[in-house]
Amino acid sequence: MRTPPEQGSVEISREPFSPEGPQSKWYGGPRWGLLGCGALILLLGIGSVVFLLKAKDLFGWMMGELETQVMESLPANITEPEVQELSAAFDAAVEAVQEDRANVVALQDLQKMLREALGNGPNRLSREEVQNLIGALDRVSGRAAGDDADRPESEHVGASQTDLPLSAPEPIQ
Repeated sequence: MRTPPEQGSVEISREPFSPEGPQSKWYGGPRWGLLGCGALILLLGIGSVVFLLKAKDLFGWMMGELETQVMESLPANITEPEVQELSAAFDAAVEAVQEDRANVVALQDLQKMLREALGNGPNRLSREEVQNLIGALDRVSGRAAGDDADRPESEHVGASQTDLPLSAPEPIQ
């Protein structure tokens, strides 16, 4: 068994004790860190306000891009009136969101449907998927499917309160 060779003594140089604590190698200390974090928070706040003001425009742009992807994925046996109906449904959904009259639950369902349909790459949509997509877009915009899409929204709801007969309450005896 061999023993390691003897080494000479090792001197460790130590700095003298400082009552202020160890000296930082960073210039400025915590003051510059706080200023940097404050500036970052300010920029994030400004970005949030700008995003909130431009969210509807961003949504319109995003829906335009999704419409382009959907149009590229249409099946070969789809008719021109169906393509026009799909395009009109996209336009109506964007308009409904920009006018704050969109159905939020239907919008979430539409997002899920688009994610499933377009998430697998450049697959062709089926005719049934296109019809479901048109229906989902119509639910977002509140537009009725079919011929009555041109009617005002109040006609879709049914009888309005002005159509109800008004009668005086009968006295209690």
